Amino acid sequence: MDFQSSVLSRMSGFLYRCRADENYTMLEMTDGVERIFGYPVDEIVGNRTRTFTSIMFEEDVPLMDEVVGRALEGRTDWTMEYRIRHRDGHLVWVTETGGGVWDETGELLYLEGSIINIESLYQRIDEQTSGMRVTASKTNEILQSLRYLKLLAVNAGIEAARAGTAGSGFAVLAAEMRTLANSSEEAARAISNAQRKAD
Repeated sequence: MDFQSSVLSRMSGFLYRCRADENYTMLEMTDGVERIFGYPVDEIVGNRTRTFTSIMFEEDVPLMDEVVGRALEGRTDWTMEYRIRHRDGHLVWVTETGGGVWDETGELLYLEGSIINIESLYQRIDEQTSGMRVTASKTNEILQSLRYLKLLAVNAGIEAARAGTAGSGFAVLAAEMRTLANSSEEAARAISNAQRKAD
């Protein structure tokens, strides 16, 4: 296997060259489109069985038209994320980087670029944000417990004062409870604030 074939076989996506038309009619595609998304190349090239836009999530097509159109006007590359419907029906998030190719007279010949599966990245982000939501929930529970601990410390201080000399040890304990509750509350609030900023 040559260098190019070896690299392409490891790629979680495919390379393409297409027309700048309504369906982004594919002229060439690498076989990653079948390996990753389940569609044989010869079904899509030339719109033989299906168009490329027909395998995209329909709500994302207008966004692609807008992004590609803007990039072509400015003669710049584009990078965008959208969804492709796998042959078995589920949606897969991808990132596309592409650009136009012009001839020496300035006429647009075709578009080309790469489309990469980033579904696993989205799954990791979902898992991380899920963990953060659990942490935030636990932090709120801790804050509730600390407020209760502070209330107990206040009541303990009142009872110690009523007991006079006999309650001096209890007063020290109440003071320590308040100090612990206050310092723990500050730490818990810092965690809670950090979570809100991350969200």
